Amino acid sequence: LQDKITKLKHELETVRRTRDLHRAKRKKVPFPVVAIVGYTNAGKSTLFNRLTGAGVLAEDMLFATLDPTLRRVRLPHGTPIILSDTVGFISDLPTHLVAAFRATLEEVVEADLVLHLRDISDPDTAAQAEDVERILADLGVDAADTNRVIEVWNKIDLLDEGNRERLLAEGASGKSPPIAISAVTGEGLDTLKALIETRVSGELETMTVTLSPAQLGQVDWLYRNGDIVSRTD
Repeated sequence: LQDKITKLKHELETVRRTRDLHRAKRKKVPFPVVAIVGYTNAGKSTLFNRLTGAGVLAEDMLFATLDPTLRRVRLPHGTPIILSDTVGFISDLPTHLVAAFRATLEEVVEADLVLHLRDISDPDTAAQAEDVERILADLGVDAADTNRVIEVWNKIDLLDEGNRERLLAEGASGKSPPIAISAVTGEGLDTLKALIETRVSGELETMTVTLSPAQLGQVDWLYRNGDIVSRTD
């Protein structure tokens, strides 16, 4: 067990260094950052893979994702974002690992938008959500801030018809209804992507740039420092 703890601490230190490099690089291309958070095995990496097409490890085990993986994604109407997959939360984390694991969650603190992913098919989903919200609060993120946090109910494909209708009715009655999805089947993902785009699009400025033939050398700079939605030569 001690060897496992030592190995995890070493991996976490590597993650922290990688995270700092990611952050410095991202500031040069300041697209909105959307972080996926949730209790372990909520389906974060599966959703990340669905949205990005990336081959991120998706395993039914604790701490399968230690490195908060980042990918650039273009939303349906062309809005670019950076999507971040984070380590899964658990309750009663050993004291000597709390600080280290929370350090890997700093991507969440700096995120423009947070997707709180819940395994709605799990009997303990309510308690798991409370654990996640408590950790978010410790990080300074208010889970009740619907402008910054979107609650996403995953694995609706695992619910029988009766439970599905009941839960969706309960969710719809709230002030900010959750988005129900299945990261496996793709159900609900179009709705989720549309909402993400609505929330982050106000942070981007769109402009039209006209270059003379003598300025064509500036095109490379535009590609490095912005996102080219369309181009006419």
